[in-house]
Amino acid sequence: MVDLDSVTDNWSSIMIWMAQYADSKKLVHVICKILIVASSYFVWQERNNRLFSQKYRTPEQVAQVIFHTVRLKLMGFKDDNNPVNRRLFEKWKISIENQVNDPG
Repeated sequence: MVDLDSVTDNWSSIMIWMAQYADSKKLVHVICKILIVASSYFVWQERNNRLFSQKYRTPEQVAQVIFHTVRLKLMGFKDDNNPVNRRLFEKWKISIENQVNDPG
């Protein structure tokens, strides 16, 4: 769902990517940053739930929570008529009508 093909599944690779694109305002990079933060948060939350509450979710359930959280955040972004951004919204199943329109 995001353009993180160059990132491997280890923490140092993720941190290198984050450092490289930390100041980027491109929507694709913003989505990746939101995804990384949401993933970190919900994996940590799952860890705490398992340790302290004996509550368990499957990996698929955690992934769905992450997906829905990122998608909800994206629904608040303004549509700027950029075709690349429109494709990103479509990939996340966000209709353009749901976008916040900034009148000025």
